[in-house]
Amino acid sequence: METIAVYWENKIKTYGFQIERELSLFQISLAPSALAGLGAAFFNETSGIHFSWVLVQQPSSHVLAVYILLAQKWEQPLQALLECYRENGNVLELRTESPVEMIFFHGPHFGDRYGIADTTLSTLRGKGLPILAAGCTGASVYIIVPEHLSAEVRDTLSGVFDTPKK
Repeated sequence: METIAVYWENKIKTYGFQIERELSLFQISLAPSALAGLGAAFFNETSGIHFSWVLVQQPSSHVLAVYILLAQKWEQPLQALLECYRENGNVLELRTESPVEMIFFHGPHFGDRYGIADTTLSTLRGKGLPILAAGCTGASVYIIVPEHLSAEVRDTLSGVFDTPKK
């Protein structure tokens, strides 16, 4: 007989919520074969630009969806680089949403239990809060929302997650 232990707490513990504002979200669709060229273009042309968050998905075998989040001050240089790259036929679709905000949080037991992403996203969907993009790792959750919504997202999630008392 095998014994399996699962860590479970009634209210999921976090280290608190962090918010970043005045960000721009780029959504780029391109052929998988164009990703290496895009990476090289970033390396060669974007000296000094710092990304806050990057996510790559493959919605089909013919398309990659790349999400890049960065400070608004880098929006124009990145837009110019991507437009140039687009003119060469490498970018299938390019959308920018700005300004946006990111709320993120980490927890002490996120790697030891399941349901954290589901709790986060279903809670926000239940309140009708829009999610532009989201990503989760073993110990962290990142959520991108339209401007002026991160405080409401934080307050909503505070109802289902435990945060340190100040």
